This record gives sequence, C-alpha cells and structure tokens, in this order.
Amino acid sequence: MILSEVLSSLFAGARVVGAQGIFQFVFGPEKCLWVEVGERVEVRAGRHPAADVTIELDEEDFAGVLAGTRDVEALFADGRLRIGGRMGLATLLPQIINAARRGVAAAPQARQPNQRYPAPERIADRISAEQTALLEVQRRPRDGLSVEEFQARYVPQGTPLIISDALRDWPLFNMSREESLVHFAELQGITRHGDYVGKTFSSERDFRSASMADFIASLDRESGEDGPPPYMGNNAVPEQLLEQIRFPGYFDRSLYIKPRIWIGPRGTLTPLHRDDSDNLFAQVWGRKSFILAAPHHREALGTWSTSPEGGLEGCEVNPDVPDYDRFPGAREVTFLRIVLEAGDLLFLPDGWFHQVESVSTSLSVNFWVNWGRGW
Repeated sequence: MILSEVLSSLFAGARVVGAQGIFQFVFGPEKCLWVEVGERVEVRAGRHPAADVTIELDEEDFAGVLAGTRDVEALFADGRLRIGGRMGLATLLPQIINAARRGVAAAPQARQPNQRYPAPERIADRISAEQTALLEVQRRPRDGLSVEEFQARYVPQGTPLIISDALRDWPLFNMSREESLVHFAELQGITRHGDYVGKTFSSERDFRSASMADFIASLDRESGEDGPPPYMGNNAVPEQLLEQIRFPGYFDRSLYIKPRIWIGPRGTLTPLHRDDSDNLFAQVWGRKSFILAAPHHREALGTWSTSPEGGLEGCEVNPDVPDYDRFPGAREVTFLRIVLEAGDLLFLPDGWFHQVESVSTSLSVNFWVNWGRGW
C-alpha cells in the first residue's frame, strides 16, 4: 500500500463534507504523512509543524478502515486510534471515508466548513401535514404493545410513542452506576465543552478525548465551566458494551444503525433539531426532558441543514423563548413536552423536531433505524 496515493484518493472529496485543514497521520515513529485540504489536496511525507489534527494508528488498522472491516469509532474507543489537535475536525473523518467510498469528487460541489443551507422538504413533512395535530405523546407499557401493533399503528404515520418498562432485560439497566464502571474501563469517548449549544453541528465545537470510566465517575462533581456542563454525546457504543444492552425488537436487527451512547450530568442540552432516520431512544439512567414539534413546521421553525441535499438539521427558533417577531409562524407550532424516566423507550420518527435536556445525571442509548421512509 502506497500511503501517499491512498491518502490522496481518500481526501479527494473531503471538501464536499466541509473539511478543510491539515490532517497528519502517524503510522509509526518513522512513518508520518500529512494531507492539506484546501482548493486542492496536497500530500507530503514527514511531520507538519502546525497540523490542525494528528491521527495516530497502526497501518494495519488503517487498511482495515479503508476496506470497511474496521470501524474508526471503535478503534478510537479502544485506544487504538489517538487524536490530537482539533478534535472537531477529526470528527469529520468518518464522513470523509464515506465520501471516498461513494467516489465523490471535490469540486464543484465543495462547501465551506460549517455552512448552513435551506432545509428541503421531506416525505415526513408531507405525511405530518396530512394528519390531525398531535396534542400529547401516548405512553404504553411494553407488555401491552405487540410488535405488530407498533408497526401498523405508529410507524407508517410517524407517530411518537413512549414505551415504558422497556429496558428490564438490559444488563446495563439492572446494574448500579458503580457496578457499570468495570464495563467502561479502558474505553474512551469524545466530550463536548463550552458553547456546544450555540455551535450545533459545527466542527468548531470544543471536543475533547476522555476516559469513559473517569467521566462517569465525575458526573456528580461541579465542572467549573461556564455554560452547559461537559457532555459525552453521540459516541458509538463500543463493542465491549453491546452485550450489556438489547436491540429493541420493533424493527429487524439488520435495519439498525450502530447504536449511540449519551452520558452527562444534569443540564446538558441539545437544542431543537431533527435527524434523518427513525429513532428509538432508551433512557438507561436518570431522566431527560424532550420538547417535540411535528415535521411539517419546518419553515415556521427556521430550519437549516448541514448539507444542500438535507441531512442533519438545526432550527433558529428556541422553543423555550420563541422569537415571534423573526418567526411569526412559530405561533402556530404545538410544542409537546415529555419526560423520559429510567427504563423508558421513546419512538421518535424521522422528521420530528426535538430539543433534549438532562433533568438529572443521565445515560441514554439511541438506535437509529434505516428502514426507508426517506426524506
């Protein structure tokens, strides 16, 4: 494998995902290369004196990542991939790899980092607009809800639902926080700091690497930081933890995207946004509050996208203090407020806007489902 050629090919479409800067790869003491992504891609051997981000990993693991047999996030969690410098820029690496696999070229579709685009209409918007406004989210016990009823009554229409007592067979749910620490030992995750609320979806957020066990052990201590407390949000569930959770039986296992884990103290906040897949959100420890809004309120909420084609979408409207002068249409939006208790599972359909806040020290696991309603 000629690393310079591989890196040149890998980063050819990096600007399509908004990645610009100097990526340095260290495969060993004497094997270092850096890639500068700008108007063009330049690859050079040796160390760069001012790289934006440095990625250290074994050459064999790197080959596995390119071949699709090894996962970037899993290697990071296990400590086999180390990151220095701008962690936010490094978080774009999975998108860069996916773009390379799709054969995406750089120009003319290259976009500026963290650029916002008008959010396009989705199928979920049209389905939502045709239905009677939902005034509350129903709560059903797991034992009183069959898979068949769930798939017939809630999935096609994209209707949110809370399923209670849903995690009783999860080992992670049935152990204390102290007992769980042994399963988090030797694992690392990415934490958010500073104004991560105001910089939603931005690679400029203050991301840092942290031991999962140490972060959990620190949850009840004051962070000493201004703004919201540090949040270990949207990390892939490491392989070692998969046996401690259970995939919900409401969709075929093959349709689930790799689950994500969210850990933080009281006060962590993810502002109003929406995802591009159906979501089953499991509350393992503590409580979380959600503010929901139906998909067809896209324009009223001042929705913007991270991509011209749509995808991750944030909102200009703050549901706690809507600016009706700028967004008068927000007066017509019904905001639904719910609280998830430990053991609850929330079905959050594709397109539903949601703001999430930790009411107490919290651990959650969510499962995005790629079943094909589309957007």
